[in-house]
Amino acid sequence: MAQTKKKKKMFLFFLLAFFFSTFPLTHADSSRATVSGERRVVVVDYDVISDENTTPPLRSLKYGSTNWQSDAESYAKFPPKTLVFPGTHDSGAYFLTSTFQPGDNALPEWVASASKYAKMVGIPIDELVARWAKTQRQTIFEQLRTGARYLDLRCGWESSSSSWRIHHALVGVDVSVALEDIASFLRTFKTEVVIVEMSHFYGDPDEDAVEQLASEVLGALGEFVVPYYGEEEEEENFWTRPLEESVKKNQRVLISFENFNMFNTTEKHSPFLWPWGVLENGWANTDDIATMKEYNFDIVRAFNNQTTEEETTSAAPLTKLSWTLTAKAKTVENSVWPPIKNHHPKTIIDLTLKYADRFVFEDFVHLMSKDLNCRFPQVFAVDAWFDDAGASGEEQPPRREGVFWKLAKEVSARQNAPEFTKKKCMANDEDDENAKINSRWWWWSSSSR
Repeated sequence: MAQTKKKKKMFLFFLLAFFFSTFPLTHADSSRATVSGERRVVVVDYDVISDENTTPPLRSLKYGSTNWQSDAESYAKFPPKTLVFPGTHDSGAYFLTSTFQPGDNALPEWVASASKYAKMVGIPIDELVARWAKTQRQTIFEQLRTGARYLDLRCGWESSSSSWRIHHALVGVDVSVALEDIASFLRTFKTEVVIVEMSHFYGDPDEDAVEQLASEVLGALGEFVVPYYGEEEEEENFWTRPLEESVKKNQRVLISFENFNMFNTTEKHSPFLWPWGVLENGWANTDDIATMKEYNFDIVRAFNNQTTEEETTSAAPLTKLSWTLTAKAKTVENSVWPPIKNHHPKTIIDLTLKYADRFVFEDFVHLMSKDLNCRFPQVFAVDAWFDDAGASGEEQPPRREGVFWKLAKEVSARQNAPEFTKKKCMANDEDDENAKINSRWWWWSSSSR
């Protein structure tokens, strides 16, 4: 009898082993695999998009971080001027070397004062700078794969190697690496549209160097570019026609390029490069969350005060909201001194996750969009796009990637609804009811740090 039971158990064991070897369980952490030397994307739980050689998945959701812009009802059927593109600040600063970026204004103001504290505690100054300059944890491809649709690429000229490198105080990867990531994403996910801002051309590049960069950009992304026609715009343009129409034309990357006036680079490559002024840039330039919130409250209010009747053309600027805290000398000093029992944030990502993480941002967006019925700027940029669990030293909810794109999609759908457009933005109202809403904002802003 005992032998029979043992044989049954062994048979069941081998049966289960055969089943799992034939139908392996796919885990969400296995987000990439290499097949015949090609990049292959497998995203489970929230999305499954694969290369053309992959069999259909057993389980997937209709819209996820890699195809969320294809949702016609919530996003794709609306013109980009009414949509929100979520993205990353200093997108390429996920990897930095120990080499400082040459050129005027390339180094943060706090580097000189913080260097003495670095020496006191025995930390190389480049390492200390890297802690406060690395704004992201993911590659460009991974940022896009997890939902980002705006990229902020700072491009520095390295004359010694005659090459362009990503930089944020320190030199990072070659610009070509970032461009290839963007191209790879666009080729793989054919429904998505990305805004790329290329700026901060430090290192004193001459006209030939800037021309080299433009050629690299168009060589990598030329097949996807959204054309720019300036004032001589056709009646319907990228901003005023539904996003899905641009997708059908394969016009899926808008490239904003610095040095528009200095070397006329965009004019030489017309209509493929957009002037840098297409985006109205601003940031609070503070390490204080209450000050940053107040600054961005004013950004949203000013955005809603713009003339609503005026048509948006390629020549009209977009508004970008920067949900970022900026390191100051005292912030950096506090991170290393005193060397023991120091509970201050140690990196820019620590600072972001402690005071300005996605939950705080979500509260801000809901206040402006839901409570005050205000349109949100077309672009927002954040640090620490992918909030790794435990990165801030505290327990974090799992699978936090994708929340920013979901928020952008939700706000885009809301502000395109007929009932939303019937009401005005109440951020400037002085009547009693809205004064209560505003007082709630000021309490939240001042008491959150």
